[in-house]
Amino acid sequence: MPKKKQKFRRTDAHKYSKLGVRRKKKQVYRKSKGIDNKIRLKMKGHLRNVSIGFRGEKKKRNLVKGLKAVVVFNLKNLKALSKGEIGVVGKIGSKKRIEIAEYAKEKNIKLLNLNPEKFLEEIKKKNEEIKKLREEREKKKKVKDKKSKEKKVKKEEKKEVEIKEEAVKHEADVKENVEEKK
Repeated sequence: MPKKKQKFRRTDAHKYSKLGVRRKKKQVYRKSKGIDNKIRLKMKGHLRNVSIGFRGEKKKRNLVKGLKAVVVFNLKNLKALSKGEIGVVGKIGSKKRIEIAEYAKEKNIKLLNLNPEKFLEEIKKKNEEIKKLREEREKKKKVKDKKSKEKKVKKEEKKEVEIKEEAVKHEADVKENVEEKK
């Protein structure tokens, strides 16, 4: 049966939020250096101090699920994985992440922080939603364009009617002026 891994905490970590109360990222070990510090003095009933003898077996050290973790940033890194290694997808963009997920799904490669099937399904759903939104925008645009064209046509028709009316009035005025002169 494997040894239980000892958790080492900073002095007074249980008292302050900034030292890790309900904040895992802040739970960082620091050596206690106080003159009367009970942890440094290795007094009974207090937290354990880091010392020789707590380290794990050399064979099992730095293994994740019994495999050596290798950070993957692109397809080349993923293809270079050997049998006793597990891929950990690094901080990369969605384009490369999709490539990695597809390749891992094809070759049945294990990735620690990425489930290829689930990830690819989510991407498909997002793409479908984006397509729907684009189609809706295009429909709205077409409707707006039709309305604006109709308005333009109506304005042009009104202008033409006004111009014809003005021309008719002008002709009538000219005729009246000619008749008055006679």
